[in-house]
Amino acid sequence: MKRAMRQAGNDDTSHPEPQDWTSLQPGNLVEVTEHGGYSYVARIETKTEQSNIIWIRSYGMGTRHLLHNLDGTRLQPTKPLPQS
Repeated sequence: MKRAMRQAGNDDTSHPEPQDWTSLQPGNLVEVTEHGGYSYVARIETKTEQSNIIWIRSYGMGTRHLLHNLDGTRLQPTKPLPQS
């Protein structure tokens, strides 16, 4: 997955474009793609009113993570995992 990049000021530091998370709601399943391409499925637990900070709980380990839409993590809505 190629990420959009923007220049910050006049220096050489690049930062990922913020992702718009306004359509994501608590309870939604999402595929989370971290820096370096690592991805996993998680459920959104809660988010701020501005939708720029989201708490998720990952499947499998059940760990909880706080994400900010400027940190480069990408969230993509996904379908429920198959039951085993």
